[in-house]
Amino acid sequence: MKIQISDLKEKVTAYLLASGFDEHNATTLTELVIEQELVGNQFSAVGELPGKHARLIENAGNAREEVAVTKPAAKLIRGNGRLAPLITADHLDDVIANAKKQGIYALGIYDSTYNDFFDVFCRRIAAQDCVAIIVENGGPQGVTPFGGKTDVTGTNPIAYGIPTNNYPIVFDAATAMHAYGRINQAKENGEQLPENAYVDKQGNITTDPNVAYAVLPFGGFKGFGINLLIDVLSGSLVRGKSGLDQPLDSQRYIGTLIIVIDPAAFGDIVDFKASTTKLAEDILAVEPIDPSQPVRVPGYRGAKRREEFLVSGTIEIEDEGWKRFKAALDKIGGQK
Repeated sequence: MKIQISDLKEKVTAYLLASGFDEHNATTLTELVIEQELVGNQFSAVGELPGKHARLIENAGNAREEVAVTKPAAKLIRGNGRLAPLITADHLDDVIANAKKQGIYALGIYDSTYNDFFDVFCRRIAAQDCVAIIVENGGPQGVTPFGGKTDVTGTNPIAYGIPTNNYPIVFDAATAMHAYGRINQAKENGEQLPENAYVDKQGNITTDPNVAYAVLPFGGFKGFGINLLIDVLSGSLVRGKSGLDQPLDSQRYIGTLIIVIDPAAFGDIVDFKASTTKLAEDILAVEPIDPSQPVRVPGYRGAKRREEFLVSGTIEIEDEGWKRFKAALDKIGGQK
């Protein structure tokens, strides 16, 4: 489905306003959704809105975060249930400014929700010539420890952004072998799940989304080690709840940790970006094993996609995602 970017912004904003968001929050979240659609993702940011509607409504009220801890190079925020992407967006400029002042700055968020837009935030940080590292103990549970049958941790995504003289290097992925949300996606599309990635309640490997119960960590025991670290950094460390302490019926206990580093604190930013640019170029110059699968630098494809859409003024939305969103928009009377 092709649609004018300006038209899509209007429709998403209308949907959020009709859902109970005030003007500021609706505008902020709309910008995040559109930016995510521009760079692309496994799941359509617009198409995902109806599935998140109950959570959006729950957090569309007057809840406001509060600062729990302030240090020269760190801040901890209690979200009080406010959406983590809104908290992050509202505080990100301050985090970057403090990183440039201190050399490094960390922002922790707890008593909040999924953050969802790590790719977008990493790009915003890299655009200010800073390095971003963002982690989240995305749960409740859904990932088994290496060699185990029962899920304990969440899919626990990690993202980073690195400035270069060209496109920023941006990586955003869960530390599960595949996204947990792929189970529902496969059900809806009548597809099988990837092999050797999901298990049923007895711990048996399965490709059937109707019996899949949890997902394996990526990279065997090494991947699980990273998954576990992220659970601590964005759970226990920031006063969130880790592992089995996250209740299954709530998303109020998901934590986020954002670390921003100013390369200029360590040396000339010109030299740093020259180095990262050459690194990316050297990677792109590597001859691929399969000519049909060129070697890529994380984030470059999304940046080019965004660039092309902005030039044309139109954006391509995945058809099924658009149908879900349009039906939800019509249902709540948000259509203008």
